[in-house]
Amino acid sequence: MKIRGYGPIAAAGVSLLAFTAMGHTAASAQEAVVEGETIVVTASRREQSLQDTPLAVTAIDPEELSRTGLNRLREVVEVSPGVHYSGGGLPNGNTITMRGVAQTGRATTVGIYVDDVPIGSSNSFAAGPSLHYDAVQGDVERIELVRGPQGTLYGSSSMGGVVRYISRDPSTSDFEGNIRADLSETEEGETNTTYSARVGIPIVSDRLGLSVAGYQEDFGGFIDRIPASPTGAAENVDAYERTGLSARLVARPTDRLEFSLMGMRSDLESTGANTVALVGPPFAPANGPFNTDEGAMQLTDEFELYAGTVSYDFGWARLLSSTSEQTRDVANASDLVATFGSLIDLLSGEAAGTTTQALFTGRTLTDRFVQEIRLESPVNEQFEWVVGAIYSREESSNIQSLLGQPGNFLALDVDLGSELVETAVFGQATFYLTPNFDIAVGARVAEIESSVALTDGPGLIVANLPETTDSDTVDTYSLTARFRPTDDLSLYARIASGYRPQNANLPLMSGGVNVAPLIIATDTLWSYEAGAKGSLMDGVLRYDLAVWYNQWSDPQAVTFVNAATTGGNANSDITAYGFEGAVELTPTRGLSIIGSLSYAHSTLDSDETAAFGALEGENLAMLPEWSAALRAQYNFPITANVDGFVGGGVRYVGERDTGYDGGVGSGGVVIVPKIANFTLDEYVVANLAAGVRAGPVEARVYVNNLFDEYGYTGGTARPIVGGVRATANVLQPRTIGVGLSYAF
Repeated sequence: MKIRGYGPIAAAGVSLLAFTAMGHTAASAQEAVVEGETIVVTASRREQSLQDTPLAVTAIDPEELSRTGLNRLREVVEVSPGVHYSGGGLPNGNTITMRGVAQTGRATTVGIYVDDVPIGSSNSFAAGPSLHYDAVQGDVERIELVRGPQGTLYGSSSMGGVVRYISRDPSTSDFEGNIRADLSETEEGETNTTYSARVGIPIVSDRLGLSVAGYQEDFGGFIDRIPASPTGAAENVDAYERTGLSARLVARPTDRLEFSLMGMRSDLESTGANTVALVGPPFAPANGPFNTDEGAMQLTDEFELYAGTVSYDFGWARLLSSTSEQTRDVANASDLVATFGSLIDLLSGEAAGTTTQALFTGRTLTDRFVQEIRLESPVNEQFEWVVGAIYSREESSNIQSLLGQPGNFLALDVDLGSELVETAVFGQATFYLTPNFDIAVGARVAEIESSVALTDGPGLIVANLPETTDSDTVDTYSLTARFRPTDDLSLYARIASGYRPQNANLPLMSGGVNVAPLIIATDTLWSYEAGAKGSLMDGVLRYDLAVWYNQWSDPQAVTFVNAATTGGNANSDITAYGFEGAVELTPTRGLSIIGSLSYAHSTLDSDETAAFGALEGENLAMLPEWSAALRAQYNFPITANVDGFVGGGVRYVGERDTGYDGGVGSGGVVIVPKIANFTLDEYVVANLAAGVRAGPVEARVYVNNLFDEYGYTGGTARPIVGGVRATANVLQPRTIGVGLSYAF
């Protein structure tokens, strides 16, 4: 790794076709369910076969991943082409990107949904990109990763795509459920345990059913704190505990009427971060590969969601209404003297090294209400349509303080309140010009109003701001053409747009003057895509291929002013292009192999001088150009009553830059990057699993990171007073586990 440049003080707020296999449920699809040999998809708001769906999507059965010990959203993402997961320092502080749309600002580029309910925040001051929802261990039937902008049907903050958790329907006919337990040991670390259970209860036969599910995960950690850290030595400080509980009631009083009620809660507690300091260049761990110099931390994350859905079929159309309320409360306390000690010395006028503790506390609270209504025509393959309206209101508080010791110097004491209200109408119509050729046209118009207000006691970094409000109107569109020349081939072309909503901005002071932009302007993206889906050899080989090209205008970005960060827009547009491919091979009964490969090239169109500082042509940060995966599973009989399975896989993630190099730009101007750059090396992770099933009982063993690869899943080179502090997040070492499950 090499750092190739750094800027002034800033506080940080196998290239080959490979295979991933999980049977049909891991094939590229949206809402996939296998009905005989047909996989039905519904993410375009109506049912279609997988092959005929003109979108690039990967759908994964989380139970298949869990069988091999992969229980987190990161592992789901890394077996999906064109989708990337960055970070890993904390279990909740990470980002997801799709198709070269980097997380350049503080509003997310990838939407998260539970069924029809949007999760998280589009507000620039509510930590939406990093506070995504990891529900892999919940009561989920499928996880769908829809790639490409989905602004028409899914709205704001889905420029890169959408992650959808599809809930499992409770049974209305049979009492059923399962119990699952996993025990594993991580090298360099401690024991990990995961317990989960689910029960489905038919209350009224074929009319009313209830499901209740829960899980508890205890991760033992593998990062140790060194004696020289601010709070002394400790082992396995990146340990955490996560629990979740959900319930879903589904009623069908008549053949036309259906309603459901859903509630879920998750809680997370963590005691430290997976963060190691680096020295260089060339960069290497400063204190050993699994040791951190950061102080103790306490993190809590509480999430609650309540939703109700009503559906009525009139015959000529179906009416659907979805109402939801969600809250999220994230609090943390830590000693960040390694990063901010020199800044406090500078602000307080003390000699360098005076500050021995930088006690940071932060709390982010978000409450979001969403109401959506839509009307859908029946499937007739002549003229199909959907129209709808949605109202979303987000209210957030962001409270932060930074206290230097031993001088008891208060550098920051912020109370930031913000609100984002979005009202939109949308529609899509599909015209069948012939039985084999159709065109779909979609549009959405959104009215956005945002406000922000701030108070800060010291006033050293930020200034007090009375409530400031701004509004905007955004239009998005989509045009899709689909041609099915044979039963085994479907071709499509798609043009679509997406956006992140405008926000009022946080002021930052320099010399008594606000030097931050007053508004974080709406950024927009246009995507052009062509794809082919089909099968060969009577379905033995299935494929899903796509090429794409993105034009991104006015990208929102984190901007740097002296010792603080705020929002803004880069003054360079971005161009990205790439391709994705997935192939599923079932050469014999019981054996499935699926492969995926993706490439993404995302660069600046011109010199960037307003936000992070970079030259024309530089790659966007934290985006690997190449990624690939290979998994295979073989199921076989052992005796008349016992079956066995073996499986294995490889995941490849290519090199990623953490920042920008800068240099001499156009006109001979020297551009100094405000986000320093070093390269995270590529890594390859192999997994192996085997097990047996005897009726309702399954036992399994697995090894993750089989060859104990050492690599980095995220990193940053944060400018501090007098230089750069480079840190990275470490790939989890080899983990060996056993599991037992019982279904009834």
